[in-house]
Amino acid sequence: MIDTPWPSEFITFNEITRLALALMWAVLLGELLHRHARCPRITGYALTGLLLGPTGLTWFSAPEFHHFKLWVDFALTLLLFELGIHVNLRWLFANPWVITASLLESALTFGAVFGALSLIHAEPHLAAFIAAISMGTSPVIVMRVASESRAQGQITQRLFVLTALNTVYATVMVNILLGNLHAAFKGNWMLALMHPAYLLLGSIGMGIALAIAFKWLRRYFDFSNEQGGALLFGLLLLLLSFLEAFDLPILLAPLLGGMAIKFIDPRPQLWPRYFGTAGAILVIMMFILAGSVLTWDGWIHGAVTAVVVLAVRSVAKMAGALSLAPPALLSMKQALSLGIALSPMSVSALILVENVRLFYPTLGNDIANVVLTLMILLELISPSLVQAMLHRAGETLERDP
Repeated sequence: MIDTPWPSEFITFNEITRLALALMWAVLLGELLHRHARCPRITGYALTGLLLGPTGLTWFSAPEFHHFKLWVDFALTLLLFELGIHVNLRWLFANPWVITASLLESALTFGAVFGALSLIHAEPHLAAFIAAISMGTSPVIVMRVASESRAQGQITQRLFVLTALNTVYATVMVNILLGNLHAAFKGNWMLALMHPAYLLLGSIGMGIALAIAFKWLRRYFDFSNEQGGALLFGLLLLLLSFLEAFDLPILLAPLLGGMAIKFIDPRPQLWPRYFGTAGAILVIMMFILAGSVLTWDGWIHGAVTAVVVLAVRSVAKMAGALSLAPPALLSMKQALSLGIALSPMSVSALILVENVRLFYPTLGNDIANVVLTLMILLELISPSLVQAMLHRAGETLERDP
């Protein structure tokens, strides 16, 4: 029972108030950087997360990230699904050099990062997981920067494809390494084989189910209008609930589902007008909350190794893109732009870290110190790199500020 109808003597505000203020701050900072420094707005979102997290004003901490994790997962689901629809599997089959280039670039990245970490005497399991996560490219940064720049063209399309494939490679590799840990630490070879197979096959099954449901619903609803958009939101939210119920990774199913939709239904996909606005709000929240998971202790323990990984990873991705430029019908200038544009790393890497930490907390924390430091650095640097490379390729049409 409430004793008085008036506010208490000491008025307090909950985490929703802090998140609302942070959302406004992120938008203002992003717009300020965009107008006066020509940076992508997403750089301001990442900087806001860093400033308000444990390494800054401590508005947010790791518990807040887990409290709002549903919204982070849903934002990733939306973006991965949209990215998947940009990947035309028929085009890939007709251009096998693109797949070859992506495999080579990812293999070079894994090998270079693993080798560099081994040289500085990193523990093998730690080096392997960091190398696997380093293979990935951030779908969030690539999609948002390309959208903001209104980028279209050969390099943009290849960037989407390679980003999607890198996400698949990184997720599958992390799951395989998890299976290896089951064998090494628990001595359970059956679990080591069955768990990665379950995660991969379950994700493929969920992706196919999503594609089938989407195609059936599209017969009766126009996804470009309000009703169809609400239905699509509900469908993706339902997918997310199934993935969590069956303990499946959230990175693969929406991405594979989008790719399957593009394969079986190649018609252009028209999104609701407000779809991008809702997605943008979720992305801003995602970057604010991502900044809450890195502490000063993580910076101290992970900074040196993260800088090593950053340098080696960047060189490996550029080398992979350059090595197959002629057979992939790219000039060396185009290939270099593409290799640099593959540098982003963001929340998808955080999700992979959390997957490891769920089963092996000690190793997961050691991985997090390096990967989260690397992620924050690249969230601040890589959006401008992607924007510059797409502009260098002559494929951007910037909106007026």
